[in-house]
Amino acid sequence: MTERKEAIRFSPRVETRLTRADINRLDEAAKLAGKSRSDFMRQGLLWYLDNLENLKDDEREGKTANAIRYASDKIVKAILSATDRICGMLARQGAEVGTLYELMWRASATPEAKEQFTAASNTAKQRQRTRLDIDEKAIAERTKKVVTS
Repeated sequence: MTERKEAIRFSPRVETRLTRADINRLDEAAKLAGKSRSDFMRQGLLWYLDNLENLKDDEREGKTANAIRYASDKIVKAILSATDRICGMLARQGAEVGTLYELMWRASATPEAKEQFTAASNTAKQRQRTRLDIDEKAIAERTKKVVTS
């Protein structure tokens, strides 16, 4: 006889109380498993005892995952908030630059002055585009290194 069967044969009896609804659920589950109520309960209890450490580990891992998820959500909210603030600042700055541009355009009394203003404006825009292209390429390279490593 196996050790477990022998231990069951000479083991003390364990009793518990369940509500009628839980007894009905137990009987239904045992019937579906093709076992008696006692065998079903014994098998369930032994499984639980055998897996108790894993259940504790799962609970700990779940708590850790929840903490990580919570921290990640906070970080994302902070990033989005900062992004909103930066976008707002850029929009205000754009409006101010547009106002200065319009003032300078109106202050240009002669066609030559308007031409010089337009040329200066186009040169500034081209420099900004060039610098933006350089920055975007650098960011793309750094991102590629992070993603591929």
